[in-house]
Amino acid sequence: MNQTDTDNASQSVQRVYAERFATDLADNRAEQQELTAQIERLRSRLEQLRTDETWLAGMQSALPGTTAPPRPRRASRAGSGDTATKAVPSPRPAGRAKAKPAAARAGGRKAASTTAAAPLHQLIRALMPLGEPRLVREVHAELAKAHPERGTSVQVVRNTLETLVKRGVVGKGLQKGTAMYTATEPAQADEDRAAG
Repeated sequence: MNQTDTDNASQSVQRVYAERFATDLADNRAEQQELTAQIERLRSRLEQLRTDETWLAGMQSALPGTTAPPRPRRASRAGSGDTATKAVPSPRPAGRAKAKPAAARAGGRKAASTTAAAPLHQLIRALMPLGEPRLVREVHAELAKAHPERGTSVQVVRNTLETLVKRGVVGKGLQKGTAMYTATEPAQADEDRAAG
């Protein structure tokens, strides 16, 4: 074998390795991009699930006689050096909305403590006259006027009304594209049925 044949063989081997390395490098980078996209989708889904969990726990705690289930323990990640996952905010505790009624109860007024202790659905139901359709904002305004110690939002009132609709205590109808809520039976009958 002469020097030219050796150089050609050497260059041929180098070319084969160079092509293989280029292909492997391209495959590696493509897989990294794919995994990065999957991680982003999973983080987004996890954030959505945490938001849903917070909302569901709040809705469950709004139901009478129920408490939110304890949060499951998260599996520890031994040896995980990923600090980006720690940047995702944890959901807020569901008991946050109860701080204002507790402060109102501490005021010492007996009447305020009994209404603050009453479930929101009972207060809302008591404010709704039988057979008279109401907008959510009207119910919210009446609740704020009758029970100023209850710091509720329009959305909380809407969610509570939807829960009452599902129970069949309140009817829901649309008038000119606007949701109207109507009490279908007297408030006392609702409480008797819930107690029994």
